[in-house]
Amino acid sequence: MEELAEGLWWWTAPHPDWTPEQSGPNGWAREVSSYAFDCGETFVLVDPISPPSLVDELAAGRSAAVALTSEWHARSTDEVVQRLGAAHRGPPPCVEVKAEISNDRVLWLPQYGALVFGDLLLADHGPLRVPDAWLEEGETHESRAAKLRPLLELPVQHVLPTHGKPGTRADLERALA
Repeated sequence: MEELAEGLWWWTAPHPDWTPEQSGPNGWAREVSSYAFDCGETFVLVDPISPPSLVDELAAGRSAAVALTSEWHARSTDEVVQRLGAAHRGPPPCVEVKAEISNDRVLWLPQYGALVFGDLLLADHGPLRVPDAWLEEGETHESRAAKLRPLLELPVQHVLPTHGKPGTRADLERALA
């Protein structure tokens, strides 16, 4: 588990449903990313998968909540709800949904200048990119990028894909160019 900024953490774990057929340049890697952050009296986990034990220490003495970029990213949410007594009824007040495309949400963590992407942008096979293989029928790389470009109006410092390593605003600008 790596602290990206004071109060903002990242970790990876193997996805339990992944198969080798899902790999390759148009697929996704077995290791997926999750994030956790301090939100005052609430400790929030985003798209949690196999949270390390440090999460229990960080969440001690306060409420916990789960925020999902999509329902299919529930991953270890049931474990987190049971283990930490976490709430799972939509994003907590410190998390904003800034875009939603095909039931996949982009979450904004304003206190960290961070955007969390589920499957709309990936970084697991190189730089942050729009995954062309995951576009909806009739959608193009350019049309997806155009829908996401308004996010550049935010004071983005951290780009947090759930498939791949965290990036920067410059990575987001390149991916949406």
